[in-house]
Amino acid sequence: MVAALLLVSPVCGGGHCWGQRDSAATEAESGGGPAIWERGDVHRDGDLRGLCAVDGSLHGAEHLSQFLAAWYSLLFEAPDSAAAVGGPLEAVHFGGSHVQAGRIGWAFRQRLHQDRPGVVVGCGIQAPHRLMDSNGPPERGWDSPEAWTGQSCANRRHRGEWGITGVEAQSLVAAPVSCWSGAPAGERCISEIRVLSRPDSAARWQPVLPQPWMPDLGAQSNAGIAQWIGPEGGAAPDTLTLHPTTAGAQVLHGVEWIPDHADFVFHDLGANGASSTSWMRNPHFKDQLRAVSPDLVILAWGINDAHMAESRFDAARFSRHYNALIDTIRSARPTTEILLVTNNDSHYRHRHNPNAESVRRAMLDLVVQRQVACWDLYGQLGGKGSIDALNTTGFAASDRLHFRKDGYILIGELLYEVLVRAAIQHWTSTP
Repeated sequence: MVAALLLVSPVCGGGHCWGQRDSAATEAESGGGPAIWERGDVHRDGDLRGLCAVDGSLHGAEHLSQFLAAWYSLLFEAPDSAAAVGGPLEAVHFGGSHVQAGRIGWAFRQRLHQDRPGVVVGCGIQAPHRLMDSNGPPERGWDSPEAWTGQSCANRRHRGEWGITGVEAQSLVAAPVSCWSGAPAGERCISEIRVLSRPDSAARWQPVLPQPWMPDLGAQSNAGIAQWIGPEGGAAPDTLTLHPTTAGAQVLHGVEWIPDHADFVFHDLGANGASSTSWMRNPHFKDQLRAVSPDLVILAWGINDAHMAESRFDAARFSRHYNALIDTIRSARPTTEILLVTNNDSHYRHRHNPNAESVRRAMLDLVVQRQVACWDLYGQLGGKGSIDALNTTGFAASDRLHFRKDGYILIGELLYEVLVRAAIQHWTSTP
């Protein structure tokens, strides 16, 4: 069974994002490269000879012991025993434009769907990027009869009361909002719906839901989360309409559909241009992270932390920022395990950014110092010069910083396989 799981070819759908105002990211989402579903097991393709073996790319796996044990159970044991007693196994993937596009998380969930069809997988929190006229996962959408603007923690000129999503959609008038989850047919049995906003604003939204859906009075409204609970096996509408209950300006951080008896939830929460310091500006981040209670937090902001001239990059300052984030995460939820992701090779002003090597060293130092894990994506993709090869084969965008759609799917595939192999190794090494 192990071999079968690892050798299954990815299944990918079509579609691309729209509403993007960043030309580089537009190219990144537009495809144009070779179709993955035609390539078989993509990271073994001959066109990607620079890719290193999955084994050895994950450092500090021993610091993910709780997650890997539960992840192994999810992958290889009966689905009924996979879900934790206190709820599903949850992972939150934070990052910048690489994550906001949603393709990495989509590919990860698709592989899990394919390999374990009996496992119930949730798509996680849906940030209102497209309500703000930005890009986002193409299978998820937002609409409103009124104009909305966006505030992002990644923009230093913006001022907002952001939470876990790092963005805030704002409307000057009370206006209904429609959103759709993009859940595949047959996977729409939803037991809970969450609305995320500021602590004083989440309760201002009322979703249109059939009876006997009821508000959860025990929801963490102090964290800006309002929640509604439905009957077991109940079907929530594919398109959810939220009505404001008060007049005047409105704000919204995100929505989450939680499936019945969910076994695993993968949240992808990115903001274009975000760095580690961006999320440190979010006043409600800690409270909302505590409410979501992830088992694994993946930090992938380093590409923007290091997008600068070599003379400006300060490795000590970089480490201080990540130490502060680690402290915040552990303060919110001490049992959460943390996975750092090194930068992909990239260009800065038409030359290879030398800071990727410095980020790699800094993160590997944190593995030892802070008992976290680190996935060396930089090394696995081939290190310096790999972005040129990935551009030539159609996986990376012409700016040699972003990826095309297939490139992001490739990264999601690699992340999935890294964690599968780590779970197997953890199980075989555990007495």
